[in-house]
Amino acid sequence: MSPESTDLLAIGHVTRDEFPGEDGWRLGGSALYAAATAARLGARTALVTRVGPDERPRLEEACAALGIELHVRPSHVTTTFSFSSDASGHRALRLRARARGLALVDVPESLRQTRAVVLASVAHEIDAHLRGGFPRSIRVLAAQGYLRAWDADGAVRPRAWDGAVDAVRSVDATVLSDEDLADPLDAERWAAHGAVVVTCAERGARVLTRGAAIEVPGFRADRVVDPTGAGDAFAAGLAIALAEEKELAAAASFANAVASFAVEGIGQAGLADRARVEARLGTPAG
Repeated sequence: MSPESTDLLAIGHVTRDEFPGEDGWRLGGSALYAAATAARLGARTALVTRVGPDERPRLEEACAALGIELHVRPSHVTTTFSFSSDASGHRALRLRARARGLALVDVPESLRQTRAVVLASVAHEIDAHLRGGFPRSIRVLAAQGYLRAWDADGAVRPRAWDGAVDAVRSVDATVLSDEDLADPLDAERWAAHGAVVVTCAERGARVLTRGAAIEVPGFRADRVVDPTGAGDAFAAGLAIALAEEKELAAAASFANAVASFAVEGIGQAGLADRARVEARLGTPAG
């Protein structure tokens, strides 16, 4: 892709996701979901990631099918998460392996003029200098990975985001889930320094900017099969809409419609094209 032809660049670890009761594993990770979403929407999309040799062929096949320009940086392992649920249905996450982080040097020069970039952290892999590497691009930070830590046995737990203020200041919008927030007031405090968008599942999203909060209604999914990746789809939709010069609230509404399809299938199977998203946008929320 030439710089002029790249609509969205996703950066972050593609993951190997392992679920109980399933044979094999799935490809996952916020960067992959964001890239797949953008490609389904018709955006010319690139992905910069780091995966190991066992997962690379499947990733190459998936990206080729979606028309995503893939740039894989070498790694001995792929960041790997195992998922389990307790008796109450609460999901537990365990980090089994982690690839090396990603820095600006890992991004080809040809991709640094992209219209929009989604910095998609899952395991603290995004170097802080990446946020400043795209001064002409819309920059959306998918912040879930900054709000988690892991113990010696890999058990993932919430953490305080010490670098939140600097991160929020350095991008056009920061996206996180209400489930990720240990303290709901954190998002309001961070919004004093830049735009923060809190996704609230089927309820939509809360757009927070300096001194203002807007509730943006969600859209009803036809069915809910798998909520994994909905927030990442939202981040990609938001980035694309902002790059099209939509106002933040309108961009969040578009992103809500995009995310409402993400839950309708396993993995990336539910993601919709632009025509279906635009049709759902015309349907009243709720």
